[in-house]
Amino acid sequence: KEIDCLTATVDDILTVKADFSSSISIENTRFCGFAGWFDVHFRGRSEDPAKCEIELTTAPSVQNGTHWGQQVFLLHPPLRATEGDTMDVSFVMHRSKENHRLLEVEFGCKFKQPTGKLLQYFTEKFYIE
Repeated sequence: KEIDCLTATVDDILTVKADFSSSISIENTRFCGFAGWFDVHFRGRSEDPAKCEIELTTAPSVQNGTHWGQQVFLLHPPLRATEGDTMDVSFVMHRSKENHRLLEVEFGCKFKQPTGKLLQYFTEKFYIE
């Protein structure tokens, strides 16, 4: 999901939604969950662009450690998957009603064979504290 921090308002990010697709590239494996992190691109403003774009990434990396954490959303039990299977995923994140500093995340996922046959559909909700 891409958000322009120069123009986004609090109302714009009360609920963050995104849809994406991915495919399995390993034969006879298990799909155990999702991982999340963010990147920030400092590009300046249109009237005052940065001379050189700078990227702050919190992505997992062996070479470029960061004090920022990543979030893991584990599925139990894991799903059986094989090379060529695809996932159509919907992602919704919003602030908790109990504490605005906490987040609730929901994934919806259609797991399909290369033929398009639906293998499994699931929704899973997670709470980030």
